[in-house]
Amino acid sequence: MSKKVIGFLNLYSSPNLGPLTEKRTLGSTSFLGRYALMDFPLSNFTNSDIDEVNILVKDNFRSVSKHVGSMKTWVNNTIIARQNILINEKGIRNPKENSDLACILQNDWVLYEAKADLIVVQPSHIVDVIDFRPIIEEHFEKDADVTIIYKNIDDADKTFSSSNLLKIEGDKVISFKKNNGSVKKANVSLETYIIGYNTLQRLIHSSEYLQTKSLKKAIEKLIVNKVARVYAHEYKGYARCFDTFQHYVDYSFELLDYNVFSELFKHGSPIYTLSHNTPPTRYGSASKISNSFIANGSKVDGQVKNSIISRYVTIGEGAVVENSIILTGTYIDAGAVVKNAVVDKYCHVTSEGVVEGRMTSPVYLEQGTLIK
Repeated sequence: MSKKVIGFLNLYSSPNLGPLTEKRTLGSTSFLGRYALMDFPLSNFTNSDIDEVNILVKDNFRSVSKHVGSMKTWVNNTIIARQNILINEKGIRNPKENSDLACILQNDWVLYEAKADLIVVQPSHIVDVIDFRPIIEEHFEKDADVTIIYKNIDDADKTFSSSNLLKIEGDKVISFKKNNGSVKKANVSLETYIIGYNTLQRLIHSSEYLQTKSLKKAIEKLIVNKVARVYAHEYKGYARCFDTFQHYVDYSFELLDYNVFSELFKHGSPIYTLSHNTPPTRYGSASKISNSFIANGSKVDGQVKNSIISRYVTIGEGAVVENSIILTGTYIDAGAVVKNAVVDKYCHVTSEGVVEGRMTSPVYLEQGTLIK
């Protein structure tokens, strides 16, 4: 008998990256000029033949709905596929009660209507490329209640600060605790879980687990109480956790290296995003481009080096952009200089303007800033 599997994109667990995520969720934040971070888990679902997907939205609903639209971009089967954007209306009125578990409970009609046997939950702040199909088969073969997907890393003292570390015996999880930065080599949770229908129902309908305030902590409690079969599955591909503003910058720039880029953008695992049907980038005769991503719809007449340029950005003749991330709709006039910066949408740096930070401490310009 075939099993019904649905997906949940969990935006509740996303870390706060300061002003970059003040008016948008981390999931809808621009990445590499043309994507949003949520495109990666949504594409994982699509590429794994999971056609029913639900997005759990904690706040900044507008930025999510603006990016995903009808969600047809991530649909393989146009007949049976269904996508929902879910909010916790009670939680909006009472933020202290606004957790991912509570959001699922308030929208449990999804579970009943889908008649799902299994639920796959993935966050947007951890970027990876996972085919869930063999992991789902493994989950059923083991008769697991929960499968936690993890990665073994050598820098847990500096990365994945928002995630949990797993202690594993054989393939069973016996400990699941927050990363406190005290160890380097560790099995770190990718905050991606495969959960049986009955187990998820137990979590959302039991006050003991609902009061933990998060799915992550509820799973930890299951392990502590020894009341569920919780297994681990090791993932060995590209994975990065966007838990700080500096990591957002660093992980964006590392993908300018083709070897790193090819780890994330793998043949047979396309990353889908919302199409804007924009014209190709126009490069002027005086433009000089090196080691950069430049999205369609932009106009470049200046110098761009080691940078990421989003759609509809205009860079004037004689302007210099280096080691910077420029988001949609920004104007950098002729003669302006932008180095080591993250420039948000719809900013304007005039011809006399200079914006310059350091690689280890880039300048951030909030949306709509004018620099004269």
